[in-house]
Amino acid sequence: MTRGDGALELSVVVPTYNQAALLRHSMRSVVDQTLNPAMYEIIVVDDGSTDHTGEVLEEFRSRVTSVRLPVNRGRSAARNAGIAAAGAPRIVFIDSDVLVRPDFLHWHIDTHRKHGPRILCRGPVVLLYDLDDATAHRPMRPVGSPAFLDTANASLEKSALLEAGGFDESFPGYGWEDFELGLRLKRAGIRRVFCPEAAAFHMHPEVGEETLEVLLRKEEERARSAVHFLKKHPVTETRLLVQATPLHRALYWLLSAGGSLTPSTALHIARRFQRSGLRSVAHVVVRMALNWRYSEFLKAELSRSRA
Repeated sequence: MTRGDGALELSVVVPTYNQAALLRHSMRSVVDQTLNPAMYEIIVVDDGSTDHTGEVLEEFRSRVTSVRLPVNRGRSAARNAGIAAAGAPRIVFIDSDVLVRPDFLHWHIDTHRKHGPRILCRGPVVLLYDLDDATAHRPMRPVGSPAFLDTANASLEKSALLEAGGFDESFPGYGWEDFELGLRLKRAGIRRVFCPEAAAFHMHPEVGEETLEVLLRKEEERARSAVHFLKKHPVTETRLLVQATPLHRALYWLLSAGGSLTPSTALHIARRFQRSGLRSVAHVVVRMALNWRYSEFLKAELSRSRA
């Protein structure tokens, strides 16, 4: 699957913030590709991390270009900094908690060559609970993904990103910035092509009290970002994307057993499943409680916005 030429064709842009342990696994997988190393570069944007991210990046200094932001500015700013530093005509986005197979970049570049310019290549994102499972999963097609652009696994021309204006850095917190850019790219006539072979594996650590607190903060930030998204694009498509409809609220209420499945209750149940080796089931239980919490946060943020 390798090619003999050495022309730089891909820039892999990876934003990271305080995920040193996961970043190390991610970098190992991106460095170990079947593609000729001269054909791709790896740009990691350290978004003001306070852990040992710098030490991890030092381990990969021969293959990775590091861009350091002095303070945490958010994923939009980090990705924009990566885009600015990219030297290749096409950019591949993954996150620092994502693992890829050795043929990952081969499939992305192959898709662009087959389908021509002005396309966005998307591959499936598979939830991963054990690092060893990344080689066991077969490629799969994403089902029902609402995102035109999912930055856990996507590639497109740098020129298209620049024409669209890049990521909106005014988002107040975690979430929806890639969905919003995806809307702009779609309206600009960029075509989306799925490549089921280019699978990415999103690593999920076991849920504990600390990780639950982080997840709860993310849901609150996601609700604030959803309101910002709606203000920028006040259309039905956006409302459906951020789940700001009575149907979504009713569904999440039902899945949380009428709101009685609180995050702490879900954590207690999830731990039982984790002890039994059913980590994927544990994740689903916690996710049901978090979805209801997001719905509650979103309702409050929408009320505050209208006031």
